[in-house]
Amino acid sequence: MTPITDREVGVIQQKLDNIEHRQRNDRMIINAVADDNVTIREKIDQVRLELNQFKYKAYGISSAVVVVLGILALIIDLLKGL
Repeated sequence: MTPITDREVGVIQQKLDNIEHRQRNDRMIINAVADDNVTIREKIDQVRLELNQFKYKAYGISSAVVVVLGILALIIDLLKGL
């Protein structure tokens, strides 16, 4: 077996440094993507909540309108009889 030269050791060390650097970059990218996913999920949940609140308000308003129209129809019917 031939001895390893200083140049070969330097090349190996540089490759290891490059691998470590890439690993750090990949970890940062993964963390950023994970944080974005959490933020997106929170936004989706917020939009769903607002949509449900809007639906309940719309149902409430439409129910109130139906009740008021029913009362008006009853009053008009009673007035016709007079």
